[in-house]
Amino acid sequence: MKKRCVLVFVATLPLAMQAAGLVSLGDIARRLSSYDSYADSCSYEVYLPSLSDPVCYGVRLYGASSQGADTLAPCRYLIEWALSAPDGVVEGFSAYADGAHYRFRDKRLQEYHAEWDSVPFAPGGRVRSGVQNQVQFAELLPQYMGMKFSDMVSDSTYVSKVTTDTVVGGRKSLVVSGRRRVNGYDAAEYVYVLDPDSFLPRLVELENNPGQLGEQSISVRYMCGSERPCDINAETLAARYPDAFGKYRESSFSLENLPGKPMPRVVAPTTTGERYLHEKGEPFAVPAVFVFMESAVGSCGDVVRSVREAVDYLPMSVDVIWAFFDHRVDDIEAVVPSIRPGEHLLMNARGAASDCGVGSDTPVLVFVGADGVVRDFVQGYNQDLKSIVIQKASLSN
Repeated sequence: MKKRCVLVFVATLPLAMQAAGLVSLGDIARRLSSYDSYADSCSYEVYLPSLSDPVCYGVRLYGASSQGADTLAPCRYLIEWALSAPDGVVEGFSAYADGAHYRFRDKRLQEYHAEWDSVPFAPGGRVRSGVQNQVQFAELLPQYMGMKFSDMVSDSTYVSKVTTDTVVGGRKSLVVSGRRRVNGYDAAEYVYVLDPDSFLPRLVELENNPGQLGEQSISVRYMCGSERPCDINAETLAARYPDAFGKYRESSFSLENLPGKPMPRVVAPTTTGERYLHEKGEPFAVPAVFVFMESAVGSCGDVVRSVREAVDYLPMSVDVIWAFFDHRVDDIEAVVPSIRPGEHLLMNARGAASDCGVGSDTPVLVFVGADGVVRDFVQGYNQDLKSIVIQKASLSN
C-alpha cells in the first residue's frame, strides 16, 4: 500500500539524518496553535482491508483565530468536503465561529448555539468532546494539529521522534513520526511531514489498529498551505451558502434572537422589475411588517387576507412588504394579484430571509418599528393571525 512505503521510508532514514535537532514536538505544537489565519486544500484517502479502492475526499480548509475569550475551540474554521460516490459527488461543510457550530449534508443544516444550549459544546463538562471539536476533518487544521501534538507531549502512550533537516518527496522537510502503544499493543502509527520553516503540514500518514481486524490507513496530501486571512462568522457563512441557511435551515435560533436588533439588510427585485433595498439600521417612514412566504404553501392566501384586514383596522399607517421566495412572477401574482398603497411585492427574497434567520418554514412575519429596529415576529399561520398582527403592529409604533 502506498502509505506503508512512506512509513518505511521515514523509519529507515540514515541515522545521521535522524540526529536530534533543535526543534521539539512542543515547539511544533506551539507554532501550529499560534496561526491566526490559514487556508489550504487536500486529498484525504481512507484505505480499508474490505475495499479494493480507497474512499476519496477532497477537503478545503479555512482557519482563523478565535475571538475574545472563546474557550470552546482552538480556532474558528470552515471545512468544505466532497466525496466521490458511485452515483455522483456528495458535498457538505462544517463550520465553527463565536460559539456557533454548523454542519450541512444531505440537504440538511444542523446548527448549535452555545448561548441557546451549551451542553452539546461540553457534554459532561468536557469541551474536547463537544460537537465543535468532534467534527470530521477538524484534525487537519494546523490549530487542531497543534493541540494534538501538545497532548502527545504529555501522554506517555505516544512515542514520537522529530526528524529535522531531512528530505521527503524531493523536498526538505521536518518529520514527526512514531506510534501509540496501549496495553502492550500498537494502537496507531503516524507520520507527519511538515514544512521545515512554517511547520505547516504537507503530508499525513496514519495507520490505526495496525495488523488487526479493524485496521485503517489514512493518507492526507496537502496542496499549498498559506496564511491567507479568512473571515469566518455567521454572516459570511450565510452569504456563502444561501440555500443551506435558507432553504435547508431547520433551526429558528437567529430569528428568535432578532427582536431588539436592527432589521438586517433586505435587497430583492420587485415583480415589476424594480429593486427594493433597505440597508441595515436605516429607519422606515412608518412601522413595517415583512411577510416572508412561498407560493406553494397553502396558507398564503389566508395570510394575505389576515394581514390586510389587520392593517385596515389599525389607527396608524403600516407598510407591508410581501417577500416571496419564488422566482416566477406568475406564481407570486396568483397569491397577490395587485398591491395597495404602502405595500411592496418582492420576489427571489430567500437571501433576505436567510439574513433574518428565516428558514424553510413559512410564513414568517417580522414586525419592525419606524426606527428600523425589529420588535417581534410570528412564525406560521393560525386563524388568530389578524388579531396577532393588530397587537404586534400596534406595539411596533
